[in-house]
Amino acid sequence: MQPLKLCSYAPPPIRRLLAKRHITKVATPPPPTCDTVEEIDDRVTIDQFRRIVAATENRIRPVLFRRQIVGDVLAGSSDPVKPPIHLPAIQKWFEGEVRPRGDILSLYFKQYSPCIVPYEFIGSEGDTPSVVDDSVVAFTAWLESTYNPNNPTTRDLLLRYGIAGLYHASSGFSRFDAPLALFNAVVQYNALEPPTAPISRLYIAQATLSDLPEALQHDVPTPEVLAAPATGEVRLTADIYSSSLWLGLEPTFTPWHRDPNDNLFCQLRGSKTVRLLPPEPGLRLFKNVMAALGKQGASPNIRAAEMMERAERRAWRDAVWGAHASPLLLEAVVGPGDALVIPRGYWHSVKSTADEAGALNASVNWWYRWRRPSLSGAAPVRSSGGPARGKKAAESESASAGGKATTSARNVRELPTTALAPSTQQRAASVNNPSHYVLSLFPV
Repeated sequence: MQPLKLCSYAPPPIRRLLAKRHITKVATPPPPTCDTVEEIDDRVTIDQFRRIVAATENRIRPVLFRRQIVGDVLAGSSDPVKPPIHLPAIQKWFEGEVRPRGDILSLYFKQYSPCIVPYEFIGSEGDTPSVVDDSVVAFTAWLESTYNPNNPTTRDLLLRYGIAGLYHASSGFSRFDAPLALFNAVVQYNALEPPTAPISRLYIAQATLSDLPEALQHDVPTPEVLAAPATGEVRLTADIYSSSLWLGLEPTFTPWHRDPNDNLFCQLRGSKTVRLLPPEPGLRLFKNVMAALGKQGASPNIRAAEMMERAERRAWRDAVWGAHASPLLLEAVVGPGDALVIPRGYWHSVKSTADEAGALNASVNWWYRWRRPSLSGAAPVRSSGGPARGKKAAESESASAGGKATTSARNVRELPTTALAPSTQQRAASVNNPSHYVLSLFPV
């Protein structure tokens, strides 16, 4: 078997730019064809899922499970196979046709509009930072004229908290907190009042599931493939470290990053394409892109908003999605009802597949680590990005790290290989904690 080549990145050659108003379009040839991630088409049981992704010695690679998510389990169903992933949200949160700007959010979902969630907004893609998208201006005017002036609470909340975030994307990117009502209003504007330029690139990104209203939490319960206890056939349990909602208006984009834990990524609405590389070639690509940007000392473990600002965002689009992307990249197209397992340490970038401006796209994910109950819950089954190991190696790793991890800045930033206790990890991954993006690094 030949050793895996380390991919390299060089800035693309000078290209002719076709400009229209303040939006810049790049004339490039189509990207190279990538090898596809291994796919499982048949419905699997919980034990089968665990054998595939965790219990085989040399199977530390991404796997795409097709059509595994079930929204409604009928009482008395004759299906002998219990659904491995039961997420009622896939049916309860959405209405309308699955087509560009034909989706709408359900009345059930809209009743939770006061809930505050984290947003990301990519503003004008042009070269002039001060330009505000025409769609934002038009949406603001529509909002002021549509909402009942005799009951201004919702309108005032949106104008005060939500619209400000849309206008403040001066560097091409902004992050802000606002009511869920903002997203509901934008979806309504896009679907019922089709504008020339719909609002797009608005993303409820990495909203912690435990921060959602209780009813919505029940719609996205931890999948049985992770929550079920160990059985005699597969002696593994999963420690859940965090979970997130990703609800956006296409096109959506998450740049190159890696996660410190395994990632079960489930698609609810729309479709996303994920490109991946194993740990070593993925790190080499990261370093080469950073060097091309003049950021040779950039840490791969601590990345924040600069990854979404214009220069880096464009560099990552070219390096991962452009005509000069590495042929070593793996690709998975994740559709509604599909689930993708991304092993920890694997580098990846995610974008909406169709990129229909304003179309709805929704995903949820869980970060976890497998362990054997006999290991007293302290040590992970395998090292980050490496092959599976037995009890002796895991115990040695636990002992070398002092048996537990602390919440000091040094330990969190170095991402220790010994699993953090779930309660500690959950606190470190809280959206209110400055270390949030250290641990999650823009995961999708």
